[in-house]
This record gives sequence, C-alpha cells and structure tokens, in this order.
Amino acid sequence: MSFMKIGFLGLTFTDPNKGCEALTYTFLNMLREFYRGKKLEIVCFMRTDDLGEIPQVYPEFDFRCHILNIYNPLSWLSVYKEIKECSCIFDGSYGDGFTGIYGTRRNFVQCLRKQMVISAKKPLYLLPQTYGSYKTPFKKWSVNLIRKADLAYARDEKTAKEVGNFVKVTSDMAFGLPYDRGAYEFDAKKKIGINVSSLLWDDNTRGRFGLSIDYKTFYRLLINYLIKNGEYQIHIIPHVIDSNNYEAGENDYRICCELKKEFGDNIVLAPAFKTAIQAKSYISNMDVFLGSRMHSTIGAISSGVATIPLSYAYKFEALYSHIDYPYVINARTVTTDEALNMVKQWMNESDNLKEAGKIAVNRALDELIDFKKNLKDSLKNNNLL
Repeated sequence: MSFMKIGFLGLTFTDPNKGCEALTYTFLNMLREFYRGKKLEIVCFMRTDDLGEIPQVYPEFDFRCHILNIYNPLSWLSVYKEIKECSCIFDGSYGDGFTGIYGTRRNFVQCLRKQMVISAKKPLYLLPQTYGSYKTPFKKWSVNLIRKADLAYARDEKTAKEVGNFVKVTSDMAFGLPYDRGAYEFDAKKKIGINVSSLLWDDNTRGRFGLSIDYKTFYRLLINYLIKNGEYQIHIIPHVIDSNNYEAGENDYRICCELKKEFGDNIVLAPAFKTAIQAKSYISNMDVFLGSRMHSTIGAISSGVATIPLSYAYKFEALYSHIDYPYVINARTVTTDEALNMVKQWMNESDNLKEAGKIAVNRALDELIDFKKNLKDSLKNNNLL
C-alpha cells in the first residue's frame, strides 16, 4: 500500500468555532474520495494536540499533531522542518483568517505560515476561503503568496477579484457538510433558531466591526416580539462553543446561557455541541434561522431552512451575493428598527426564503463539484494522487 504525508494548516479539529471545524470535515470527505485505498498520514499544524472526534470518523487516515506556538521562534523552525518532509500542504486559513478582518497581527501570522511552505518549495493548496481587505504593509506580501500557490480558491467572486484573476472561484466547503436531522427530537411546533455571536455581544470586541445596529437591543426586541407573537418556539443556538473556558471572549454558549437566564422558559437553549455535524443537525430542524456566525447560516440554508444571515463583515455579502441569495441583513448599514422590520417581514415570507435558498445551495454545490475536479487534476499533475 502506497504512503504519503501531507500537512494541514488552518484546518481545525476541536476548535470552539464549529464553522472552522465544518471546513475540516468536508475537506476530509474529499480526501477520502481521492485517496481511497491509499495510506495517508496527515500532519496537523495546530495550537493543541487534541484531535477530537475526527480520527474516529476517518479511521483510514493516520493523524498526527505538530503544535505551532506562534510566539516561539524554535516552534516555527520545527514546523518548517516538518513541512519540508510533507508532500504538500493544504491551507484553509479557518475560512477567513487570511484577510484583514481581524487585524494586522493575524494577517502577519497567516502570511508567515504560507511563506514557510513556499520557502520549503512544497505545493501549497489554498482551499476555498475569503481574501482581501489587507492592511499595510501586508497587502503585497499576501497577494504574492496567493499568486505562488499551486492552486488558490476563493469562496466568492468579490474577494477573488480583489486579489487577482489568478484566483479561482467556488463556494464555501461547509455547504457540503453532512448532517442528521433525526439526531434530535422535537415537537411539532414551528421553530425559529437564533444564533447570537459573543464577538458582537461583548462590549470589548463589538466596536471593531462598525455595527450600525445596537446588537443587544436588536436581539432583545426580537425575542420579546417572538414571545408576544407566540407563533414560533424560540431556540437560542451557539456556534462557537468553548467548553473548556466558559468565560472566554469567543464563547457564544456563554451569551446563550445569559439569554436563557433572562427569558427563562420562553426560550429553548440548544446544547453545547461537540462537533460541527451536531450543530448542523440541530439547526436543520428549524423552520426559520437568524444567525450572526456565517457558518451557522450556511448550516441552516444548506439543510433547507429559511435563513436570514445578519452580517458583521463583508464576507457575508460577498459569499451570499455570489450565489444570488438576497435575504441578508447588513448590520453595518441599517438601523436597529430597520433590521427588526426586515426579520419580521422575511419570517412571513419564509417559503420564498426556502425556495431562494434551495436555488442558491444548488449553485454552491455545483461549484464545489468543479472545485473537487480541479483539485484532483492538480494533485495528479503534481504526482500527488
């Protein structure tokens, strides 16, 4: 049986952010299809050695962690040596990590990771992700690294054009994440799922995104409206869940628990999901879904739920406009009242949202089929398949 060692960058296994995790599951499904019957060792360059549930889901692969401590130069050197032993590197950049959205430090770290692969003269595959809005002095470096990749894919047309015409376009891999609607039991009531982001709720992080709505007021007004209206059972659903550190800034479950304490039996608190598949399986049972975490909305729309994304960054509009889905609220341009009225109106048009979502998802899945074909062809051309 043949053997090959590949590396993963920006593909997480136990990340609190279930959206990042979703990309890993769906990409591993592709590799399973490509390398069926072949021995494959996957070296995961991560901050932790916890591989979570994935080794049990994909027993045909041998997984190994190589911890990268970004604050330790010796750790970078050790990772570089390991990269030189790999046949190629697949880099998902956590979906939107290789952008200027989260500041210059993160942009620098992402550039340095990719530079190591280029310097080691190993094939670099940039998986579907968001690019752009790079801050000085990292724009030129970022674009040059993307240009030098063996294959670079964006998950939307807008950010691909911002970088250059050498970037291919597909959609987000998480559209293909599997799920099991029957994994959870619910009654026959109509259900609305509401995903609240801790990143936008907390005072010390909300300001960086330039929201035009009052985020906390918006959700409290909406929940009170839904309680009074009585048409929907209200489910508060986290999508970034840090089970090891409840007080972590990036822990939607903490905010969901606060809302449960505030509204009591008027709302249902969803579980602290262990995996992205569990999260999508739960969300798939909703009739309507409103989410501030982009991958929570991808999980909803790709499982047939009438979906209303609440955007805090350009990646939302870029992704959804690319697949012609118009029901997105831009929380950086509308007022709190305008956002609330849009939700109320679109809830009453849920059949239209579902139909538009079905068409949009079919387009996204068709694009992912093309991406898989191009990736497979490139691997063959590099004698990696």
